Amino acid sequence: MSLRLLTVSALALGLVAAPAVAQDARTEAQAAVIRDAALKSNVALDYVTQITTRFGPRPAGSRSEQQAAAWAADYLRAQGFQNVRIEEFPLVGWERGEDSGAIIGAHPQPLVLAALGHSPATPRGGIEADVVRFTTLDDLRAAPDASVRGKIVYVDLGQMHPMQDGSGYGPQTRVRGAGPGVAAAKGAAAFILRSVGSDENRLPHTGTTQYVDGKATVPSFALSAPDADQVSRLIALGEPVRLRLSSTARTYQTHSQNVIGDLPGATRPDEIIVLGSHMDSWDQGTGAIDDAAGGAITIAAAKAIAASGQRAARTIRVVLYGSEEVA
Repeated sequence: MSLRLLTVSALALGLVAAPAVAQDARTEAQAAVIRDAALKSNVALDYVTQITTRFGPRPAGSRSEQQAAAWAADYLRAQGFQNVRIEEFPLVGWERGEDSGAIIGAHPQPLVLAALGHSPATPRGGIEADVVRFTTLDDLRAAPDASVRGKIVYVDLGQMHPMQDGSGYGPQTRVRGAGPGVAAAKGAAAFILRSVGSDENRLPHTGTTQYVDGKATVPSFALSAPDADQVSRLIALGEPVRLRLSSTARTYQTHSQNVIGDLPGATRPDEIIVLGSHMDSWDQGTGAIDDAAGGAITIAAAKAIAASGQRAARTIRVVLYGSEEVA
C-alpha cells in the first residue's frame, strides 16, 4: 500500500468526519493546506509498517493482539493524543492449530483448506465422510435431514467476483457464518464452503462462524478456489466424493481490548467525533489491509487535522477496536 493512498485516504476521512457545514472559500483553503501536509506525512505508512512487522498476525485475544494494543497506546501518545487508555474485556479466544484435508478413495488428492474461526476441532484422527453439495444456503435448509446426516455438507455459491459495492461478499459471508449451524442441526459431520474471496489461488480465506445457543457447531472449513472447483467437478461427473478433514483448533479464556486516544476539542469538547478501525486480524497474514490500514488512516487523519493548527471545535477520538473479526 502506497504512502499516497494512505495519506489521501486519511485526508478524505478527516474531511468527512468534520461537521457538515457550507464549504466556503476559507474552509476549502484550510482543507487544501491539510491535504498537502498529509501527502508529505509518513504517519499512516509508519503505523502499518510497524504494527505488521513487530506483531504480525493479531488474532482476537492472542498475545500478539494484546502486545500490539500496548504498543499502539504508546504510539498514540507519541503522536500527541491525550487521555490514551486501554479498555479490556473478556473473550473466548480461538487458536487454529493444524488443519488439513484430502479426497480419499480410489483417486486420492490433497486439498488446501483452512478451518473457519471458532470452528471446533475434529476428533483425533479426523473425520471421514461422503460429501453432499448445495449451491445455496436455502437449498441446504430445505434438504431432508436424512440426506445430510453423517455427511460433510458442501455449500458452493460459485466464484465470488470483485464488486465496488461489496455485493458479492455479503451473501457468501452469511453462508460462512450461518451454514455450519444449519448443517449441525441436520446431523452433518462437518461443513465446508468455497473460500469467500475473488482470488483464484490456493490460499483459502478464513473468517468467523456463528455459535448456536452459545455453543460451537461442527468442524468447518473453507476450500481454496481451485480445490472447491475440483470437488464440484468430481461431483458433477457423478463420482461419489469422500473427504478426510482434520483440525486441532481450540478455544481458551482470554481478553481483548480497545485502544482509545483523544484530541480534545477547542470549544465543544464534550461532543465527540469517533474515527474507528480494528486492531485484531486473522492468523493467515499480517492484517496489513484488514485492518492495520484502517488504524493508519484514522490516526493519520486526526494527526493531520491537529498538525494543521486548526484545532477542531469537537473532540476527535480514535478507537482501535479489539475482537472485531470474531464479535
